[in-house]
Amino acid sequence: MQRTPYLWQSLSVACRSAGRFTLFHSKRQAAHQSKPSRSWKNFPFGRVGFALIGAGAIGYDGIVNDFTYAGSSVRFVRSVKTAVLIAIDYLGLDENDADYKTKIKALHQKSADRLLQTCLLNGGLYIKLGQGFAAINHILPIEYTSTLAKLQDECLTTSKADIQKVFRSDFGQLPEEMYKEFDYEPVAAASLAQVFKARLHSGEQVAVKVQYSDLQKRFISDVATIIFLQDIIELVFKDYNFGWIMNDLRKNLVQELNFVQEAQNAERCYRELQKLNYVVVPKIYWPQTKTRVLTMEWMDGIKIGDVPEIKKHNMSLVDIDMKLYNLFAEQIFHTGFVHADPHPGNIFVRKNAQNGSTEVVLLDHGLYEELPASVRGPLCEFWEATVLRDDAKMKAAAKRIDIVEYLKFAEVLFQQPIQMRSGAIKSKLSQEELEHIRKLARENFDVIMSTLKEMPRSMLFVIRNLNIVRSIGDMHGNVVNRPQVMARYAQRCLYERSMTSPIQSLRWLCRRIYFEYCLWITSLRPIFMNYYLNFLYLIGRAPESAKTLMRDIMQQDKLEELH
Repeated sequence: MQRTPYLWQSLSVACRSAGRFTLFHSKRQAAHQSKPSRSWKNFPFGRVGFALIGAGAIGYDGIVNDFTYAGSSVRFVRSVKTAVLIAIDYLGLDENDADYKTKIKALHQKSADRLLQTCLLNGGLYIKLGQGFAAINHILPIEYTSTLAKLQDECLTTSKADIQKVFRSDFGQLPEEMYKEFDYEPVAAASLAQVFKARLHSGEQVAVKVQYSDLQKRFISDVATIIFLQDIIELVFKDYNFGWIMNDLRKNLVQELNFVQEAQNAERCYRELQKLNYVVVPKIYWPQTKTRVLTMEWMDGIKIGDVPEIKKHNMSLVDIDMKLYNLFAEQIFHTGFVHADPHPGNIFVRKNAQNGSTEVVLLDHGLYEELPASVRGPLCEFWEATVLRDDAKMKAAAKRIDIVEYLKFAEVLFQQPIQMRSGAIKSKLSQEELEHIRKLARENFDVIMSTLKEMPRSMLFVIRNLNIVRSIGDMHGNVVNRPQVMARYAQRCLYERSMTSPIQSLRWLCRRIYFEYCLWITSLRPIFMNYYLNFLYLIGRAPESAKTLMRDIMQQDKLEELH
């Protein structure tokens, strides 16, 4: 990263301060003494000493550590300042104010802008956390999620000298010596690294992912800073209870700094998803890959969140979402090697050059989680049972992974209220339902937190995966029923795992027929209800409005989907 200018300024400030202390002290002594005295007796050795020690410490940190520790202090102070300003603003808002709704929306936007600027200036882990907050757009106010979504593309860039420093350290060569062509203008900047376009001496065009030069040193201190801030917040706000999550995930986040591990993840992902011929994973070039530099095949495509461009190229959002949901269902329910950070900036879609079919390109493979078979099996059963509203099977499957509050667990998985006597699980929620979820989250915060703590720790990243994928479906207008698609896949995985005899095969066939029958009945329920209401009207047992009641409800649902 570039050296922060104000750190250099601090050196001169320290020196100027020492000078001002000396001048001020001398003038004061001159005013009170008629006779001249030795100036060295009145010299402020203590103050100047502290100033010189501080300046020396900063200078040493700059020479030896590239201002790593000084930078950590600056980021810490900046984060505390942002948190305090936001807290003061919210505490000063009166809920009884007549203009409360207008003022709270303006305050949400003001606070979101502050968070965005803090994340951009701090970089690294702060950007990754901001991206995570942007994904939970069904919980946080839209002002926060829409503002923090800019972190997917708007990240700090670094200098040519920093890039060369990484290559000298890791390879002992400059980029222009390792590659036939290397463009120092980044094509993308992310939370941990920048991506550059290059060409190998053998002619292949490649993408080169280069980590920020100081990230290895600062990452641990930034994690410690965030955990410390969370501990302080928990002391002030007793209901806040997220600190344990960062403590649990610290090891996984540190592993993301190792690009050799990312390259291995990419190759394993490619092997395990080979049966899905629409999934594309870039090839890794190992001679040009080290801990902080990753060289992989160049991939052209359209970002999966760029809906206008997707439509412009006549690609079907239904087809894309079906493939996306099946891809991650395969990882969650079958292979157990789950992509934990599939945010839309790192997923491309493109047309196959040979047959014109749509392909899904997975670019980033830094963060994965292993989901053991002992968790995958019960999870498959739980997902299927939730879609079918089978309370007994939900409870039994949850118990196998030591979860007591199984209904709350279902709400965490599906990110919507689960009511056992209601209709099908929805793929799109109305604004009223979103507000209901936020209300439930506030009222049942302790229960939700205890449910998260009950879950196997490997499930935390699965929840993150499901939440990001859900947000992508939301960008596309929820044209595919994600819960049902993934339930079918979960059922298929159960079938493959349990098919040991003809009797078992017949049993699972019957179960699949019953599953589809239940979904079919659920879809027909509004039609039957419409006939029933019309019948009541014909025999004089219902008012005339009953004839159009179901039609009006369906039209209202369509209007909500458009919005």
